[in-house]
Amino acid sequence: MSGIDRRKFLRTSALSAAAVVSAPILSRFGNIIASNKSDGIIQPYPHPWMPKMDFVYLTDQNEDPFKSSIEITQDGIKLPSDIGDKKFGFNSRWFIEGFGFVYLTADNGGEHFTLKEVQSREKLNLNYEYAKSRVIRNRNVREKYLKAGTLFSREVNHLVNLSEELFEDATKKQNDAERCADYSDRALKYALIVGENIELEHARSEIASQNRRDKVHFGCESRQLIWAQSEGFTKRFPELFNTATITHYVWDSWYQLFEPSEGNYNWGVKDDIVNFLMKHNITIEGRPLFWFHPTVTPDWLKQKSYSELKSYMEKHVFNLVTHYGDKVLEWEVMNEYHDWANIFNHTPEQITEITKLAFDRTKEVNPNVTRISNNCCLWGEYAARGRMARMDANRPLRNARKYVEDILNAGVDVDVIGIQIYFPQRDLSDIVRMVERFEKFGKPIYITEIGASSGPTNDTVFNGSRGIPKDPYDWRRPWDEELQADWLEEVYTIYYSRPLIKAINWYDFSDFRPFIVNGGIVREDTSPKMSFDRLKNLLNSWNRLPGQIH
Repeated sequence: MSGIDRRKFLRTSALSAAAVVSAPILSRFGNIIASNKSDGIIQPYPHPWMPKMDFVYLTDQNEDPFKSSIEITQDGIKLPSDIGDKKFGFNSRWFIEGFGFVYLTADNGGEHFTLKEVQSREKLNLNYEYAKSRVIRNRNVREKYLKAGTLFSREVNHLVNLSEELFEDATKKQNDAERCADYSDRALKYALIVGENIELEHARSEIASQNRRDKVHFGCESRQLIWAQSEGFTKRFPELFNTATITHYVWDSWYQLFEPSEGNYNWGVKDDIVNFLMKHNITIEGRPLFWFHPTVTPDWLKQKSYSELKSYMEKHVFNLVTHYGDKVLEWEVMNEYHDWANIFNHTPEQITEITKLAFDRTKEVNPNVTRISNNCCLWGEYAARGRMARMDANRPLRNARKYVEDILNAGVDVDVIGIQIYFPQRDLSDIVRMVERFEKFGKPIYITEIGASSGPTNDTVFNGSRGIPKDPYDWRRPWDEELQADWLEEVYTIYYSRPLIKAINWYDFSDFRPFIVNGGIVREDTSPKMSFDRLKNLLNSWNRLPGQIH
């Protein structure tokens, strides 16, 4: 939010604060059938713009999701009767006008719920529980940051007070469910806004006090170099990045198949990219040695037995790591193997064994290599759905955090924990809380893949690849080039403020054949977007542009 926007926001909110608290509330929840049942029912009062709720899931006290028989019924959200005494929070996407359509967690203000507790109440108001959990979270986070020495602006203090006052009003109206829901939504809106501002002000304070001198990778995926539509691509890329990833999917539609048959490799294009990156003194991270995803695993590999797969893996590590030698001294060893990319349907024990084999073999082949475990889908909704990549699961699934915990406890020698955080339909506060969960392992962290769209263009609307959105906006307003730049600047600021984070890699440089439609920071003709300029200014302010001495 720019200074002008902030001042305008403050004037508006300050003038309207009293009116907000005292204004009469007209019902806007005509699509809700109220229920007086207490049989584990949670009553939502959604915004009229919000699509029909079709997915709610539970998380445990570690915030790890688990599959359950929770239902969305005509009476409301019904908890499963077989949950026992397990403590839980409930989660869903929720639209708050003025903020966005994001996932939220109701965790009883950090205390979590039990089925017995929910059943003992007449009914739970979902709006109120979302507001309660976020207001209390902000309270606790702000107190922690104050103790760390962060001094917050008048804007943050004002918004904290406003959200607290509105939540107090919601609490007083709990006997009037619709009025309680409306006050709760208002409290939640300001709590979400100020929660992000709390994180940003703390991050900027930390950056100023740390004055980091350690090595930090600022990178991007390099595969688009071979398809560059303009020489501008090869000129602009080195302006920003001191690191690049180079992809080695066994089976890939991007260019000539890398390993069309076992042990036969097409190195040409990749060698060309490596030579370009080395010429510009850009550190190279190879990725991935193994990604068992259905889309990149050929039939000749899928058909291998478990023992045959292990033999292949030992040879594959040797072939790739020795081919580059010391040109590539960082390798993403396993990618998304946490019950997500698991075409072989390996058990947790097999996953641990395979992971250990891959990490040990990589170190054996080249002890100088930094070995990365890369993880996606961090909030683990797939585990709650019981779905792996393009496969139904036949057992309970783990999210990425639990997988990392399990392999480290099993003695897997991981050098770096990699986490992917594309725009996750969550706010900045949720992103920070997720990073904190991985920081607890005490390992260096790479933000291996991130990105967000800059919204539809005439071309994408015409060809159908990204049309005009039908659902409410995700975050603040519909995506455009300025909003993409805002998100980029804010997440980079948060990540750079955290000393364990040693790399931040935007995934797609260009809008030419991107993973996320219009997710590049330059357009297809390599003209820079606002996000390119914003990142360049940000890195310059930290003295982190290529060639700068820090």
